[in-house]
Amino acid sequence: MSSSPARVFVGICLLGGLVASGCGGNGNSQPFGNVSAAQACADRAQTLCAKRAICTGNDNIYRVYGTLDACVGRVQLTCMDGLAAKNQGNTPALVEMCAKSTPMLDCATVLDNTPSGACAPAGPLPNGSACSFQGQCASGYCGGTKTAVCGACADPPLPGDSCALSTCGDGQACVASTTTCQAYGHMGEACDASTPCGTGFSCTGASAASGTPGSCQPSVETVGASCGGALPGCDTRMGLYCVGPAGAKVCVATSYVTDGMPCGALSTTSYATCKAGSCYTATGVASSTDVGTCKADVADGVACDVTLGPGCLAPARCVLGGAGSTGICVVPEDGTCS
Repeated sequence: MSSSPARVFVGICLLGGLVASGCGGNGNSQPFGNVSAAQACADRAQTLCAKRAICTGNDNIYRVYGTLDACVGRVQLTCMDGLAAKNQGNTPALVEMCAKSTPMLDCATVLDNTPSGACAPAGPLPNGSACSFQGQCASGYCGGTKTAVCGACADPPLPGDSCALSTCGDGQACVASTTTCQAYGHMGEACDASTPCGTGFSCTGASAASGTPGSCQPSVETVGASCGGALPGCDTRMGLYCVGPAGAKVCVATSYVTDGMPCGALSTTSYATCKAGSCYTATGVASSTDVGTCKADVADGVACDVTLGPGCLAPARCVLGGAGSTGICVVPEDGTCS
């Protein structure tokens, strides 16, 4: 059976990444041209949250949002605010295309944040222009928005660039120990504490004492399996952690705790992660070997602290009011930076 013209057209847009004329817009002749912003964003939220749940065994949902319903609500809010922004390159039709393509994406694309095509539209604003959303910028990147509502369009950061005030680019992680962006490593690539591996891989054989780098190898995915040292680590994105005495570490399933409860490496046989929040010590975010206290992310308009917690529930940002680390959780909205 031959494909319809509309289906062929959508496939070209999704696979080729053609966001310019022909794949965007709200005209009735375009695929999904009649879809409303509310419907497109609802579809986007449902498919993205479902994909994250599938790819992580719900771990990403628990850690970031607490529940699947909360994920859907907050992703939909992010989408609606982005579409309402001035000088936005995105459209409801593109959002709907992105939603339809999401179930077909591989997990690394979703979890390592490497979108393309309809999922990564660019806007009209040149570098240096005020922005709050990535989709307003011709470069596809709005910098300086980590602790502020308004930033400026800029080229996406390169590995080694600071992530103190800006989020990292697609396919990058903000490494806490150096506060720099680093690209995710893939199978066989060199890695260490400052150069992380991507989804499905762990840094194997690295030695901080000797300065010997490791290599990215497939993560262990079985509870009770040996891990660490010369062996790969556990698949943390599936909620598994490598715990135990040196030379006898095994993968355990993480437990999820709420505000005020102990979190981190609680013993040689258990690991706890904060649900919809982060684990903090007296000096900041707990490392993987620390025991800290869970601080749940707070609601919009509530006080936050970018160093000591609590943080904000995405898409709110902890907008600083001065030189310190305290601020207020603010959701960016249309017209704020124009």
